[in-house]
Amino acid sequence: MPELPRSLPPLDLTRYTEATRRELYDRLVLIQFTSPDPATVEHPEDVWTPDQTPEEAGLTVFHLFGRWFAFWRDVPEPDLPEWRLTELVRLETDPETPYGIMLHEV
Repeated sequence: MPELPRSLPPLDLTRYTEATRRELYDRLVLIQFTSPDPATVEHPEDVWTPDQTPEEAGLTVFHLFGRWFAFWRDVPEPDLPEWRLTELVRLETDPETPYGIMLHEV
């Protein structure tokens, strides 16, 4: 199980590079698809387990018009309409967060 990073190097999100896209993908996997270690969280009883892998969710990171975005599909729930199952976020650097990025809902 991956550990919480002490400090990840800052990313340059001002232009597209494949290395940056891959690094963002890896950080999103840690944030959205990896269970935290119960020993490192304030309330171990609240630790969640992901329902799907990044591949199953179709996690995609892309650069468009000078900004970075990511999307993935949540596990289908019977009562939710199709359009509510897709998560789309804009990514920005944030050195104050453990993973060095902030996700903004679109």
